[in-house]
Order: sequence, then structure tokens, then C-alpha cells
Amino acid sequence: MEKFTELHQRFWETLDNGQRAEIRRASTPGDLECLPAFYHLIGYQNPGYIKQLARVAFLLPFAEKHSENAKPLGRQLNDGKISEKRIFQIVRSSSPNDLVQLRRAVQQAKLKSIDWDAFGKSLFYWGERSKKQLVQNFFIYTKEEE
Repeated sequence: MEKFTELHQRFWETLDNGQRAEIRRASTPGDLECLPAFYHLIGYQNPGYIKQLARVAFLLPFAEKHSENAKPLGRQLNDGKISEKRIFQIVRSSSPNDLVQLRRAVQQAKLKSIDWDAFGKSLFYWGERSKKQLVQNFFIYTKEEE
């Protein structure tokens, strides 16, 4: 595993427009495993991490800006007027539909920026814990986040 900000940076700086489009057009994270652009992006990685890295790469085209001070994804989806019904649809869905729906929500919310270390980690380890964190961040926020 690597730092997700580096993966994000490689996506935007080393891949050409065609390679980025190839990744953007993938219908599911599993589709990325058959695309040359995906392997150009991830470079030499442990083959055991391919599925996890595909989950991260699946959302890279839709959250362009990185900021360590960005609000958590759940909060940004709330601010982007994504309905709580859609959030629960995401967390109740199973793979790969959960990530496809998450990607659509991220696209619709038009995120200004995201902390790719935190977001990448949640995608890499995507499961019940990440989904619960998404819901909690959607509903709960502190005064500092306002």
C-alpha cells in the first residue's frame, strides 16, 4: 500500500487525457483490472492489493483537488444536498453497486476538494467500518467544521 495522495498526484500528473478517460469510463472497480491505464497508474504493486487499489482508482477522476483540511466525505455529501436516502442506499448495497452509487453521489456533490489520504484509506479498506464512518460524517459534525 502507498500514500493515496501520491496515487492521486500520479493520476493527474503522469497519465495522459486518454488514460484518465479510460479509467473514468470504467463501469465498476473490477473493470479497471483489465485496463492498461490502471496498471500505468499503480505501477509496481503487490498483486494482493489490486482489488483495493482499483476501488481507490475508481473514484480518482471525480475528486480532483486534494486538501488536508477538507471536510470528511460524508459532510461534503450532506453539504452537496445528497439525500440521506441515497447515503443509506450506498451503505446497504453490496459490492460493486455500493461503489458505483458512491461515485455517482460524489459526482453529483461536485466536491471542491478531499483529503486523499483519508478518503483513499477508506476506499482501500472499504467495508462496514468505512460505510459507518460515511454515515456518521454525513449526520454528525462539530462546530470547528462549520
